[in-house]
Amino acid sequence: MKWLSAVLTFANLSVICGLLLGMAGRGLNVLSASLALVCGAAFAVAAYLGTSDTTSRKNAAESPQLKRMPRNSSQPKTSPNEGTWSALMRYRRVWFWAMAVFFAMFAVRSFCWLFYIDGSDYKIQSPNNLGDLSLHLTMIKNFANGVPLWPDSPIYVFSKMRYPAGIDLFNALLSLVHVDLITGLVWVGLVGSLATFYAFYRWGGSFAVAGFLFNGGIAGFQFFKTWKFLDYQGTAADIAKKPIAWKSIPLSMFVTQRGWLYAIPVGLVLLWHWREKFLRQDIVTEGDQPAEASAKADDSGQSAAVETRSHRKGPLPFWVELSLYASMPLFNLHTFIALTIVLLFALLLERPSEIHFVVNTARKDGSAGIGRLISHPTMWPEIFRGAPIRRHAAAMLAIALIPATFFVWLVTDHFRAASILQWHPGWAQDSPDLAAPFFRMGGAANFGSSTMFGLLLQKTWNGVIAPFFQFWLTNFGLWIPLALVLVGLVGWRIWKSRWRWGDRPPADVAFVLPAVLIFGVGYFFKTAPWEWDNLKLMVWGYFLILPFLWSDMIARWAFPERAAMCVALFGSGFVTLMGGLSAGHPGFGLIERARLDNIGVAVRPLPLEARFAAWPTFNDPILLQGRKVVLGYPGHLWTEGFDYGDVNNRLTALMNGAANWRDAAKALGVRYIFWGQDEKTNYQSSSRPWEATAFLVASGDWGAIYDLEQPAPQH
Repeated sequence: MKWLSAVLTFANLSVICGLLLGMAGRGLNVLSASLALVCGAAFAVAAYLGTSDTTSRKNAAESPQLKRMPRNSSQPKTSPNEGTWSALMRYRRVWFWAMAVFFAMFAVRSFCWLFYIDGSDYKIQSPNNLGDLSLHLTMIKNFANGVPLWPDSPIYVFSKMRYPAGIDLFNALLSLVHVDLITGLVWVGLVGSLATFYAFYRWGGSFAVAGFLFNGGIAGFQFFKTWKFLDYQGTAADIAKKPIAWKSIPLSMFVTQRGWLYAIPVGLVLLWHWREKFLRQDIVTEGDQPAEASAKADDSGQSAAVETRSHRKGPLPFWVELSLYASMPLFNLHTFIALTIVLLFALLLERPSEIHFVVNTARKDGSAGIGRLISHPTMWPEIFRGAPIRRHAAAMLAIALIPATFFVWLVTDHFRAASILQWHPGWAQDSPDLAAPFFRMGGAANFGSSTMFGLLLQKTWNGVIAPFFQFWLTNFGLWIPLALVLVGLVGWRIWKSRWRWGDRPPADVAFVLPAVLIFGVGYFFKTAPWEWDNLKLMVWGYFLILPFLWSDMIARWAFPERAAMCVALFGSGFVTLMGGLSAGHPGFGLIERARLDNIGVAVRPLPLEARFAAWPTFNDPILLQGRKVVLGYPGHLWTEGFDYGDVNNRLTALMNGAANWRDAAKALGVRYIFWGQDEKTNYQSSSRPWEATAFLVASGDWGAIYDLEQPAPQH
């Protein structure tokens, strides 16, 4: 964990230093990028030296497992399954290495061929990544070009960049110190994969690693119909003739949306740190706890809550923890929201002992005591002496407020990005693109909905029963029933163990209940223009419950039941992952190398702040050179919340050479017109008046660039 802490700190504080230096110097250059990386390396060394991890010295992968407890005290200590259990314990490392091999296969296949050269073309491996990777390449090149930070949006004319592009800024720093772009993408992907694997392993053992790699429901079991490995949760979805909403997390998010390469390991490290610091004795994760740290269990099998009010120093230094949490909005907003929900929930885990402290101070010393308490900040920790979890959570939230708000301000166009939070129960179950074709009550037949009972029956069927069986079970399979059972089990164990508010909470209370809240926010509220994007938040509810599904339920079953359940949970995702990795052969063309390189030569001497008019598409060569266009790919504009209809009309008038094309160009801030292959295809009726009136900057087989601020030479 010391190395993981150092690597994440290096990436984090290199980006922060690069951002600050770029803002101060109105852009990045080789010197500022080098200085940022050196500062990040210095902080990484400090993080390595300051991180403590006693379990790593005993090798978590080799540490003894939780002894299998009898279900009640009257059950004999030996059982027919004891031999099977002992054999499983002897070969427990097999599961670790099996997950390591599959993770390595996924990482190497996905990132070594993430973006590569094949003959005369630039290609990518994932069919899901044509649009996403193009946007990331645009932002990397945009930062590396030396634009003032925080930059204007390269894909929309009237906005700052609305994207948490921290990981792309890191790749830009590498590019500026002469690390090849493709090499940088490969190594960031591989290191991010290794960090994610180890973070999942420390958070929830091999079960959590499998939960990430092989998430799925029942779609992948179509394998037994076709006998082919395909991406049944994505491009090859066939159930109910609708795409599956619960897509493969590695294929649809981890590879395509690069911020997750940083956000997932950081989020898991912070969760692991909080568990280690306050709740370590209450949790047993598969492959992750030494025997001497195992908590005593009562007759119900629940780990007893820690009664002592003291708590040990956490593994991470406070400054590392704070920097990782406070800067998260720069890398992934949804992860920041999820971590904040966990911290806010932590504020409520203990009784408000602060009130008693203040009241007792007032009774003892009167108003003078209250004044002394207010005027001496060194006394403030005494207020929270009886609530160490709340003290830590409150300190983290308070200190992170200003930097986190600053980063949110940056990536939301100075808070001008319109909020689309709205009541939308059901997540994607009613989406025309993702939902199953429910048998619905109502419509012409009405089914008695004119009565109160009929209306209630109709809403219950249409909103709960039909979606549960046709959408939720289709997408998630047994995960939904198991999660509901886990929540019920947590409640039952709270009652059985007589845990009361104010006592040190069991770990499952501290993490499973926030997971329910996170999932509930994603279920009831729409947080993005596309319903599916809620999954970026809901997935953290899934990650949170993985260790407790294993330790509180599945690990307590006999081996045959555990094996069958793991096949049911992970079989579909396994087929989907293997199919998705094979789908990229022989790759998907992004753009011709000569075309992109020649355009790069043509635009290099042009001013960075200039904006181009071009056809809006994901692989536009002007964008791939990191330059600004009036409009980028409509899919990107929509998901970032831009209302681009009017701008698109003006752009169309300009590119078609309408009578007011000069006015349209001025209103859109256009200096250069790019006329290439896509423009010729999509604006075939254009009169191209700029060819006679504007200066021709450059031309070739790839197209032409015209400068509207310089007149054409007179012949």
